Amino acid sequence: MLAYPLPVPRIQTRRDALRLFAGLKEAERETLGIAYLGSERMLLGLRHVAGVTDAVAVPMTRIVRDALFFSASAVMIAHNHPDGDPRPSPADLSLTRRLAQGLGALDLTLLDHLILAGSAVLSLREMGLV
Repeated sequence: MLAYPLPVPRIQTRRDALRLFAGLKEAERETLGIAYLGSERMLLGLRHVAGVTDAVAVPMTRIVRDALFFSASAVMIAHNHPDGDPRPSPADLSLTRRLAQGLGALDLTLLDHLILAGSAVLSLREMGLV
């Protein structure tokens, strides 16, 4: 897990988020990035979890535990699709729904779930799925 020294980056725009998760595009295995954000979307911590060629599994409890540890008010996740297809899989959609519900029960917000595939970026929030 990465923790940033002051000054802490703020994630205000989609461009900020893409910069934060830029390293995922180059990963040969599916990798999930999780950003923990505080007030005014200040970055409190960042975790990257590598999976296998076409899947990554992170228990929702781990994400929630980290969010509580950082006293985050919001979480943003992103992962890559090394095959170049940005369309969300059923597993992507399920994780997004379950995570949004779990975080919401604790008054935390899932800001977005981005899928990076080659030069394409898909936002599940913009698709109305978050």
